[in-house]
Amino acid sequence: MASSVKKWIREHRIASFFLLAFALSWTLDSIPKLLGMEPSWGRWFIEGFLSPLSPGVAAAIVLWASGESIHNWLRSIFTWRVHPKWYAAAIVIPFAITYAAGVASWALGGPIDWASFDFDPITIIIGIVLGTFIGGGQEEFGWRGFAQPELQERYGGLYAALIVGVFWGLWHLPQFVPSGFRADWPLELVIAYFVGIVAFSVLLGWVFNGSGGSVLLAMLMHGTDNATTGQIPLDLNVVIVGDAINWSTLVTLNGSHAIITWVVVLIIVASTGAHLYDHRSTPR
Repeated sequence: MASSVKKWIREHRIASFFLLAFALSWTLDSIPKLLGMEPSWGRWFIEGFLSPLSPGVAAAIVLWASGESIHNWLRSIFTWRVHPKWYAAAIVIPFAITYAAGVASWALGGPIDWASFDFDPITIIIGIVLGTFIGGGQEEFGWRGFAQPELQERYGGLYAALIVGVFWGLWHLPQFVPSGFRADWPLELVIAYFVGIVAFSVLLGWVFNGSGGSVLLAMLMHGTDNATTGQIPLDLNVVIVGDAINWSTLVTLNGSHAIITWVVVLIIVASTGAHLYDHRSTPR
């Protein structure tokens, strides 16, 4: 039985990866809901740390079943000797998109209070480090560390990134069901989120390929994006009504973020082509 399962995984590597990533993560996400856990460090550990590790665990299982070295795979993930321009891209682009979205939202009448803006570099740096390793960046072990290179062998960099982006978005669905922390989002906000995450997947695929396959750089970009999300100075008198967040007030911000991300994607695709610097591209 075990050998037949391993054989199926080996012959259906990408399907096995997505099935395992979803099954592991959604199982973990269901535990706090079934136990009725209130927001706490324990709930965060399950939903915010262990669940995001699921794509990496899924990738490790597929590699193990395929007879490949998990040790070598883990070692390749932390490739850090890359051209400095990729570090700059991984950090600057998420910053630029986030603050451009803030300006666009403000221009559209969104609840942005620039008077309360306080840029604290230390807080930003800590947020990026935490976001990279324990605040979402750990997802990249699987998304960019396995799925992106596996898919682009057949479809090329751009289409691989789009496919990963769609599945990555669907992977977040438990957050939108009752008791999920995005359960109260209006439809417009949900659409903006999914449209934006597919675009961001392309940027992550571009940085991953451009840096020579460094998952660490994708983790850094992912972590920077998460760290900057909370840096836009919101007018809390508008956003918070009573003890609850009025999510509809954030539609202009999230919508602008999604649109601007796609604009950046189109610029990058226009300059690199559909390969996104994958192994079929010319030397960098």
